[in-house]
Amino acid sequence: MSSRRTLILLGAIAIGVVAALLLFNYVRGIEDRFEEGAKKVTVFQASGEVKRGVDGAEALKSNNIVQKQIPNTYAPTNAIRTADQIDKKVALFDIAPGTIIVDGMFVDRATTVITFRNRIKQKENVAIAISVDPVKGVGSYLVPGDEVNMMVLQEIQFESGQGQGAQNPCALPQEVQQRGGGPFCLKQVARMLYQKVEILAVGQNVKLEPGETTDATNRTGSNTTSSSGGTANSGLIVLNVPPEAAMWIATFSAQGQGIYLALTADGYTPTVVREVPPVPSVLPGEDSAIITPYGPNGITEK
Repeated sequence: MSSRRTLILLGAIAIGVVAALLLFNYVRGIEDRFEEGAKKVTVFQASGEVKRGVDGAEALKSNNIVQKQIPNTYAPTNAIRTADQIDKKVALFDIAPGTIIVDGMFVDRATTVITFRNRIKQKENVAIAISVDPVKGVGSYLVPGDEVNMMVLQEIQFESGQGQGAQNPCALPQEVQQRGGGPFCLKQVARMLYQKVEILAVGQNVKLEPGETTDATNRTGSNTTSSSGGTANSGLIVLNVPPEAAMWIATFSAQGQGIYLALTADGYTPTVVREVPPVPSVLPGEDSAIITPYGPNGITEK
């Protein structure tokens, strides 16, 4: 009876040892997997927005892409591990902040083609071209990226007839209309069609996108390039507008009188502008509340 108990005890001990070994191996396996997952690896991450076409070397230099250590379990299998895989390449598309850089996000410059369509940033907008002479086109000083106010001329027709001359001097024959110090009978008045309209291109000159390069700049030194040898002085202006605005612009472009453009200052805020009265009795310079184009105190620097 004593030997039987001894055998049972020895068997129980053996089973306990085997169970302990199995448990040890199981825990060791978990630890190995945890250590493997916790192992830090080097990746590259976008710390800020990286725009399409941006040069990889420039993104690294400006710290828009930074080197980072993260656990191996969180690193994509195709993550970029060395700066050489980004340098001398450009971003294929916009990269959001926090994105881990992987293969395919940066490509050789020769494989990226920025079409004119890509320059329209608002998906609901269209590009429309108008032709203006140097007078209507701000003396040909417009460049891509500028914003302009667009003005059109309205024809004024005064009714003529018996007995109207006393009330409306513009209805009288021109030789008997009041001269000097009286009302002006204008044949045309300017009206504001649109304000702060973005220019996409002037002639064949377009504003450079990130990553685009050119060996020459136009006469103003602005960041533009010509796609087919055009000059910045061309009277062909390409605008970025919604479709309805394009219809208004096309309508007035076809009137034959053309559209006058006025270059706006940086930070210009559009405000409602009254039309020129067809029969002004006082000119702005004769009005004590106006006197100069900038108000009674003249031009001021802001």
